[in-house]
Amino acid sequence: MFERYHDVLTHLPEYSQNIFRKGYFKWLWSQCKGWGKFSYFLLTFNFVLQIISLVQSFSQTPFESILTFIGGNLSVACVLGISNLSGIQGWCGAISAICIAITGFMARNYATAFEQLGYLIFLDLFCILDPKWNDNIQVEKFESASEWFKYGFFFVISWICTYFIFSFTNDPRVFLDSLNLAMAITGALLELNRKREQYYVFTLASVFTIALWTQTMLQGDGNFALIFSYSIFFLNDMYAFFSKNSWFRGPLSKKA
Repeated sequence: MFERYHDVLTHLPEYSQNIFRKGYFKWLWSQCKGWGKFSYFLLTFNFVLQIISLVQSFSQTPFESILTFIGGNLSVACVLGISNLSGIQGWCGAISAICIAITGFMARNYATAFEQLGYLIFLDLFCILDPKWNDNIQVEKFESASEWFKYGFFFVISWICTYFIFSFTNDPRVFLDSLNLAMAITGALLELNRKREQYYVFTLASVFTIALWTQTMLQGDGNFALIFSYSIFFLNDMYAFFSKNSWFRGPLSKKA
């Protein structure tokens, strides 16, 4: 389960040389090409929604609005990059994680804030460095019931730990926030390992996060921007499940 962490940390000096190499930014731009039409539609649709949200909220909370605008657009680019096996998702995920985490702390939505910090430290940075998350990304799938058990056990332990930690804060939604964060941690591990089963977890996480941000907004904190983004995440998850070019039905949806 944790082989990719060990590999990246063991070869950190070697893998880190791949960042900012000659032609690196040109390569990153090339990773935005060749996506499915539906992915480009979601990217454009989300951008329009983010502009609407920015215009509506800027006068009241300018700093938070700009952060959510940047984070909302880059987070969608990140998940679309994942679905299209694109190396751009590492940097998009890292920058959006910082923006959304700051917004989450400001809105006292601790689940999303720590979720994004977790993504940044344990997923985005490793994806940027890991050669298996750069060129020729190969999708894997569970081959035995034992893998379901291992990741299920990891989820339970994550939930217990996050619930215990959140119980010492003034978080008003300890049960739901800790559940959401545990799903995010488990999904991040599945994603780093390029398991297609990550989309089961991310679909549930998207639904829960939409509900959490809706509740946060109704309490007077936050705005529609991140609700829009996570709604796009949900649509992207549905695309991953049902499209013939997706992780589930595409030719790469096999053990590498």
